[in-house]
Amino acid sequence: MTVSALHAARPDEEEAMGLDAEPVHLRCSGLVLRQQHVLLCQRIADWVLPGGTPRAGESVAACVRREVREETGLSVTPAGVAFVFDTAHPEYGQSLVEIVLHAVADEPDSEPHGVEDGLVPAFIRLERLAAVGLRPPIGGHLRAFHRDNRTAAYLGNVWRPAPSEARRAW
Repeated sequence: MTVSALHAARPDEEEAMGLDAEPVHLRCSGLVLRQQHVLLCQRIADWVLPGGTPRAGESVAACVRREVREETGLSVTPAGVAFVFDTAHPEYGQSLVEIVLHAVADEPDSEPHGVEDGLVPAFIRLERLAAVGLRPPIGGHLRAFHRDNRTAAYLGNVWRPAPSEARRAW
């Protein structure tokens, strides 16, 4: 089926083809801890983990490294999956999946600094998370991760060409 035919499909046809009518957006963010603090970025009235949308062909880990550097000036190395969550706004038909990678600062004593307009990065005390307007409200999960420090496996890009494709490349 061509892309134009796919876009012209009726909702019942989309459902029959196993396609969701609304897109799912992906966000990749970094959870950087320093003693009793977590790295956050302030946007006007709320605070978020540093992160963003991966570029075409960019892995989750590469996106986290780039976004943390762009938003805070810090270089980090992703160490594992801290957690994954989704948010869905049924009224607007929007769905977001966020993959949060635990990341370790390459220079542990370096301080974040404003690099991107409209964002102010800072290490915030974990005990203050309820008071800062964290969005989404995941402060309890950040404190639990800090306490337990359990990461899930991050397998990275596991794509490998099929044997027939690999032969063609030679």
